[in-house]
Amino acid sequence: MDEKLLAEAMQAQERLIEAEHDAEVARAEFHRAVRRLHLHGWSLREVAAALGLSHQRVHQIIEAAGGCRRWGRRRVMHPDLAVSVLTTGSTAETPLGLVRAVPEQEKRERCSFCGKHRQQLSGLAAIPAEAGGKFTGHTAICADCLSLCTEIITEQLA
Repeated sequence: MDEKLLAEAMQAQERLIEAEHDAEVARAEFHRAVRRLHLHGWSLREVAAALGLSHQRVHQIIEAAGGCRRWGRRRVMHPDLAVSVLTTGSTAETPLGLVRAVPEQEKRERCSFCGKHRQQLSGLAAIPAEAGGKFTGHTAICADCLSLCTEIITEQLA
């Protein structure tokens, strides 16, 4: 086996993995920006027209990025409480359940809003979720989405 060719293949593989990761991050950032436009009051059709996309594609992007209709059905986690949990890595008892910091080892856990995995995030806070009286796992929010929510709430209150 030609070691030089193998080394070139391995380097190309590394570049491909990095490029795919960069593309995934860029896609998530774009989807977050599209969702943010919608959350700030733009209709799906307005977002579609401004970005040169179809109305259906914008709807798919917003739904894939966490949507907005589901938020009303989920339990609400107070932003200050979640920030405290993320900052300290502790847990906190609330009337809605136990809010906990998701450890880095739980790599498969995802933010319920942006969909990023735990390993891509600086922090993730989770609270048990229920639907129709049944436990359905948990709702989780990452530090980036928490920051975005806090920013939106601040803008709405201003």
